[in-house]
Amino acid sequence: MKRIISRLKLVIQFIFTSIGFYPTIISLLFFGIAVLMIYFETRGISNSLKDELPFFIITHGETATMILSSIATGIFSLIVFSFTMVMLVLNQASANFSPRVIPGLISSKSNQKVLGLYLGTLIYTLVVMVNIRSESYDADLPGLAVFMAMCFTILCLAFFVYFIHSISAAIQIGNILESIYKLTLDKLREEISKDEGKALPAIFETGDWRELNSDFSGYLQKVDKKAIIELCRKHDVVLEFMQPLGHFVIKGLPFAKVAGALKDKDAFCEDLYSNISYYQEELADMNYLYGFKQITESAVKALSPSVNDPGTAIKAIDYLTDLFIIRMQLTDEKIFHDKDNVLRLRLDEVNYRDLLSHCLGPIRVYGREDPVIVLRLLNLLKNLSYAAKSNPKRLAPITTEAKQLLSDAEETTKNPGDRTKINQLVKALNDTSVLPQTLPMLSVKLGT
Repeated sequence: MKRIISRLKLVIQFIFTSIGFYPTIISLLFFGIAVLMIYFETRGISNSLKDELPFFIITHGETATMILSSIATGIFSLIVFSFTMVMLVLNQASANFSPRVIPGLISSKSNQKVLGLYLGTLIYTLVVMVNIRSESYDADLPGLAVFMAMCFTILCLAFFVYFIHSISAAIQIGNILESIYKLTLDKLREEISKDEGKALPAIFETGDWRELNSDFSGYLQKVDKKAIIELCRKHDVVLEFMQPLGHFVIKGLPFAKVAGALKDKDAFCEDLYSNISYYQEELADMNYLYGFKQITESAVKALSPSVNDPGTAIKAIDYLTDLFIIRMQLTDEKIFHDKDNVLRLRLDEVNYRDLLSHCLGPIRVYGREDPVIVLRLLNLLKNLSYAAKSNPKRLAPITTEAKQLLSDAEETTKNPGDRTKINQLVKALNDTSVLPQTLPMLSVKLGT
C-alpha cells in the first residue's frame, strides 16, 4: 500500500510539471461553465434578460451561428499557432542553451494558463454550438451563452498579446539564467534552514554496516526524509545513502547501507523503497545541484564556437559566484536526527571541492583562450576567498581551482598585455593573505 501511495505521489508530481496540467484543468472548468449556461438557457435566462439587456442578448439564429463558427475557427488557429510557437521556443532553447533548461520552461505556469484559456474557450464554443437549435429553450436561442463566448474570445485576444510578450521574454538567456539562479538560491536557503550543522559521528567510520541493494534502475531523485527517519527510528537503525540524490543507481547493486540490529531486513527495505522516487526531470527547485549544472552548461554552450556569446558566460559566472558563497554555509555532511535527537539518516552530498570542480572545470576548459573569461573566473575565486574568511576549510579547494586556472592561462594566454592583467588580479588575490598558498604569477615577456 505504501509503495502504491509513493508511486501515486510520483505520478502527481509528473502531472503537475507537465505542460498539459493547467490546460486540462482550465478546459474542464470551461466545459462545466458551458454545461451550466446551457442549463440556465433551458430555464429561459436569455428570454428574461432580453428586455433589460437587449444589446447583450443575440436573437438572430444565423448571426449566432456565424459568430460561434468564426470563434471556433479563430481560436483553433490561435491554439495551433501558440503551440507551434512554444515548440519552436523549446527547440531553440535546447539548441542554443542547454537541453536541461527545457523542463523549467515547460513548467512555466503562466503560459500553461494562457493555453488553457484558448482550449477552454474552444470547448465552451463547441458545446454552445451543438445546442444552438435545441427545442427545449423558452427563448429562440441561447443568446446569453453566445454573448459569453464573444467575451471569452476578446479575453483570449488580450491574453494572446501577453503570451507573445511572455514567450519572447522566456527565450532570452538572461531571463532563463535569472530564473534558474533564483530557484537554486531558494532551494539552497531551504537546505541551509534544514541543515543541522553537526560534525560527522564516528559511527560512519567504525560502525558495522550492511549494504542494501536497489530494487530499481534510474535516477534517485527524491526521498521522503521524515518517513525514512521514522522508519529508522522504528527499526532502531542508522541509514546512509551511498550516492547523492540525482545520481543513477543500478537495480541489484548497493545504493544504501544500514547500521544497527536490523531484525527484519525485507520489511525495512519494502518500506524504504516506498519512500524513494525515481524520475528524469531535473528542476532546480527539486535539487539545487541541478541549478548549478544548468547554469554551468549554459555558460559552456555560450562559449562554444556555434554560439560564441561570452557575455552570457560572464553572466553565468556572476550567478555562480553568489551561489558558491551561499553554498559555503551548507555542511558537506547531511545528517538527520529523529525527535529524540538520535542519529538516523545520512544523505550523501556532493562536497564543496567537487562542486567547484564540476562547475568551474568545464568553463575553464572551454574559455581558457578568452582572457575575459579567465579574468572573470579569477574574480570569482577572489570573491570566494573573501567570503571564506569565516569558513577557512573552503580555502583549499579555492586555491586548487586557482592554480589549475593559472596553469591553463600560462599555456594559452600569449598576449603580454593580457598576462599582465591576469598577474594584477593574482597579486590582488595574494595580497589578501587569505589563501593557504601563494599563487604563481604568469611570466611576461615584453616585446622589443
